[in-house]
Amino acid sequence: MRHPLIPVFVFLGAVLLEIFGFAWVGGAVGALATVALVVITAAIGLLVFRIQGVAHWQRMQAMLARGEIPARELLEGWLLMLAAVLLLVPGFFSDTLGVALLVPPVRSGAARWLLKRRSVWVAAARDSTAARGETIEGEYRKRESERLQDKKDQ
Repeated sequence: MRHPLIPVFVFLGAVLLEIFGFAWVGGAVGALATVALVVITAAIGLLVFRIQGVAHWQRMQAMLARGEIPARELLEGWLLMLAAVLLLVPGFFSDTLGVALLVPPVRSGAARWLLKRRSVWVAAARDSTAARGETIEGEYRKRESERLQDKKDQ
């Protein structure tokens, strides 16, 4: 069982890493140049994201038009959005990770890796729901138009 505070520690670790990066780069090039670097990397990254996002959207539309299911492309789209968020977060380490996700082979490899782990996620979710013994209850009513359609089909 995972500890519930792990995400908090990961977040705090990321914040501390970014602060360390600011201090290190600021000591090397100065405060103004550090701020300029963060703004420039975010702007360039978002420009590349916009260009790749449009191309990615067009590829997905073409796949749907051919009747293919764009599972990996959808995941790559989410990774593109994650790259944009990482580029917007001020910091050099988040920018590095965001730029890495903008590189198509890296993004494609990450998507393949995540899709391979998909069956583990599904099994874990199914087991956790079954282990809790939860039952989902609901009601179902057929509309009059559906009843008439069913009678016509018979």
